[in-house]
Amino acid sequence: MIDAAKRLIERWLIRTGLTFQNPTDEARFADSFLRESVGTTQVFLIIAAVFSYIFFIWDRIIDPSNGDTTHLIRGLGIAPFMLAGAALLYTDFGKRHIEGVVLMALTACQIGLVAVYSVLAGGFDYAAVGFTLLFLGTTAAFPIRAKYLASASLFMLATTIAGHLYADNARPGWLLINVMVVLCAISFGTISAYFRERTARTRLVIEMELEQSRERVDELLHSILPREVVQRIHAGETAIADSLGEVGIVFADMAGFTDLVRKLSPTDLIRMLSTIFSEFDRQAERYGVERIKTIGDAYMAIGGLTRSEGGRDHALATADFLLDAQASVRRIIKDSGFPLDVRIGYHIGPVIAGVIGRRRPAFDCWGEAVNFASRLESSAPPGGILVSETVYWRLRKEYILQETVEVDMKGIGLTKAYLLKDRISETLSIHSANIASIA
Repeated sequence: MIDAAKRLIERWLIRTGLTFQNPTDEARFADSFLRESVGTTQVFLIIAAVFSYIFFIWDRIIDPSNGDTTHLIRGLGIAPFMLAGAALLYTDFGKRHIEGVVLMALTACQIGLVAVYSVLAGGFDYAAVGFTLLFLGTTAAFPIRAKYLASASLFMLATTIAGHLYADNARPGWLLINVMVVLCAISFGTISAYFRERTARTRLVIEMELEQSRERVDELLHSILPREVVQRIHAGETAIADSLGEVGIVFADMAGFTDLVRKLSPTDLIRMLSTIFSEFDRQAERYGVERIKTIGDAYMAIGGLTRSEGGRDHALATADFLLDAQASVRRIIKDSGFPLDVRIGYHIGPVIAGVIGRRRPAFDCWGEAVNFASRLESSAPPGGILVSETVYWRLRKEYILQETVEVDMKGIGLTKAYLLKDRISETLSIHSANIASIA
């Protein structure tokens, strides 16, 4: 029964916009709506304590004979509770439960006022003023969510009626007057708090939507630009151009793709190309290599644009990227049954890199090294990774490289090139395993 009532109330609060359906969003709202106003709440609690106390002067004017008693109630009951609430907000516990602290102070003040008006002769003839100030002041000064304020309102109304009936010190008809005045205060205060909370919730929703939009934009930028370039754009740079002394330039394309275009439907073709390039992207992220662009069935990437994980030599990291990407793509092609293979060119050299375009910015690289890598790729055999002599001297101690005949590079002439076959460590491991199995 209780659980059903809770669920009903929760659905009603969601429908009226007084709570978020997602608990995480509600926790974030509570943090922004409540904890950001801790300092202000402390100030108002201290002010409320002072005013609650100095009203003992009015008590003495109304009933001098009982003024000392009400003075004690205010000085030892109401004001200390409010000051204790302000002090509690200096602690982490108080900050996490700011609504509970405020409602505790409100409850103490309400009970204290009921006691004061019960002691004073004809006290409940004046009670409406105190209760109205208390409730309207609470809703105006303190951040309390409407679902908790409603409970405080019912408590206030109940204690007002109970105190009035218990004291029985007001003139006839004043019970109705007090109830009507308190109900008016509750209505105005609750409506005011409701709209203030709805405004705060709407503002938070807008902020979250803006954050999501910024995240989507950031994800889009990261998908087309290197991480460091995105950071520089966020820092305010508008003209991004660098001269990079040494990077590893990689070109890859699919041998047999042109013939496949005539045989496959556009959907199947795009799906196959997307699967292959996604695998390249996955391996590139693994080894700290940056994809630069794709052109048709060609894929361009650069190693050394950003620092490799653990500070590893970018030439070696790029070689590992190529070997693993080649192996993964071959598995994909084998599973598909399509007559495809990947050929790759890899060169190390200086480039000019920068962002071009405003509406659709793109990061690109230029230089003789880029052209060299592209021509290596076009000269590579299907399924092979053709590397320049520069790459050979960087990899020869840790990788197996096979010298090929001199390649006629357009615009360069005959040039030595090498096929990157495997890692030396992996080959030795396989060889040792074979020997062990024979033994």
